[in-house]
Amino acid sequence: MMLKISICDDDARDRELIAGNLRIYAEEHREYGILFDTYSSAFEMLDAFEKKGGPDIALLDICMPGMLGTELARDILRCSESTDIIFLTNSSDYAVDAFSIHAADYIRKPYTQEKFNDSLDRVIARRRERTWILLPTEGEVHRIALEDILYVETRDKCRVFFLTSGEERMTRLSSARLQEYLPEDRGMVACGVSYIVNLRHVRCFSGMDLVMDNNVRIPVPRRLRTRIKQAYFDFYLKEAES
Repeated sequence: MMLKISICDDDARDRELIAGNLRIYAEEHREYGILFDTYSSAFEMLDAFEKKGGPDIALLDICMPGMLGTELARDILRCSESTDIIFLTNSSDYAVDAFSIHAADYIRKPYTQEKFNDSLDRVIARRRERTWILLPTEGEVHRIALEDILYVETRDKCRVFFLTSGEERMTRLSSARLQEYLPEDRGMVACGVSYIVNLRHVRCFSGMDLVMDNNVRIPVPRRLRTRIKQAYFDFYLKEAES
């Protein structure tokens, strides 16, 4: 396993402090093969992102001149859905905004090495548990975590993947290949011929439709309502037991 981690903080002292925390963590966890780089501005990091691709984990300050760390995170996630974002900041004012973009963690400065280590431990553990798929789109192939898919909608011959980042990815996968990519035993359930939903992102089941985490309502055909309801309860029972 190798992890690419990027640090972005406009304060030189804080930037070096975070780098020092990461060096200690990397020394204690050599099995992860951690490589990292540092940036003094959001624009510098985005420029490197365009040239080298996105990191596995981004450690971002929020209050930076020119562009807030939350906006930087959105730009990163538009092109790299698999990047985990950890905010390290002096302010608690942006917590709601940070978690609205599904930040992996929000750490208030000053923090301890133990707090830093615990955060990375949790994020890396979740990354290791993820199921990844390679999704072919027009001229590109995207690496997407199954857990980051909200639902898939069929439009004519196309499949549109709606992601937790708010992004959409369109592909022309066949029905057979789609079933291989999105197995039911991983919480992916077909709602008729038009939708496949990720049960981990269902907020509630009203009886006639599924309300997703992004508030979209997915209609459930009458003939499937009992089956979908049972699948919903079975999934969360299994999650609770694990």
